[in-house]
Amino acid sequence: MIRRPPRSTPSNSSAASDVYKRQVKNLLDFARRREPSFREGVDVNAVIEEALTLVSNRLALQNITLEKELDQLPPIVADPAQLRQAFLNLLINAAEAIQDSSGTIRVKTSYLQDEEAVLVEISDTGVGIKEEDIPRIFDPFFTTKEKGTGLGLSVVYGIINSHKGQISVRSKVGEGTTFTIKLPIRIEPEGQPRDEG
Repeated sequence: MIRRPPRSTPSNSSAASDVYKRQVKNLLDFARRREPSFREGVDVNAVIEEALTLVSNRLALQNITLEKELDQLPPIVADPAQLRQAFLNLLINAAEAIQDSSGTIRVKTSYLQDEEAVLVEISDTGVGIKEEDIPRIFDPFFTTKEKGTGLGLSVVYGIINSHKGQISVRSKVGEGTTFTIKLPIRIEPEGQPRDEG
């Protein structure tokens, strides 16, 4: 399904404020490194839709086309707030990679039945990542952006790791980037009871 978000015209000062707020939030999230509050029955597709709603104005401003292919998924054990933050960081990262030109962000989910895991792919048609930079993109404070803190992807990595998941990236300069996240359906939090609600 292809959907173009409604047009929006936030001011430059508002956009700059959003960037600042995100940088502060990433700094705080990185500093806190709080343990996830796991819950049963988390709908990954619904969490992705929430993240897309939060970034919709930015996609509209940049004239970015959104393509979604959300498969039917089983519920998983997860902290939905942390997953939403991880997806949001990746979506904003994708929008920043596309920069000021129109492009496409694709979000795809699928169920890996044999592995009892959920797969999430977030792709963009942005500038891409240099091959020599790929091994370092999850390192704290590493950034290739003029105004970046280098913490957005580090926060994502920490969240996925705390969910016993995996994250990988493939990219080609001038063509775009794809982040792939694999999340197990069931995990046993260490030393922490599950929230059944």
